[in-house]
Amino acid sequence: MLISFLRTLLLYIVLVLTVRLMGKRQLGELQPSELVITILISNIATLPLEDTAIPLLPGILPILSMVCWVSMYFVPYSCT
Repeated sequence: MLISFLRTLLLYIVLVLTVRLMGKRQLGELQPSELVITILISNIATLPLEDTAIPLLPGILPILSMVCWVSMYFVPYSCT
């Protein structure tokens, strides 16, 4: 139970930081492609939480790479 809590807490912190890295505070400020990326990020984040056999790093790396990709094309001052 403690491992699940720590995994959830770590993924929550990563997700909050990645959303802040995207530079948007409200849903209405998102471009359509950024909204799709946000939904994909939430789907990827659930995979290591549902199955504890999946390590956290393979769950976190796609999230960070997608946010950096979005930030490079839509927010020029992030991840560059």
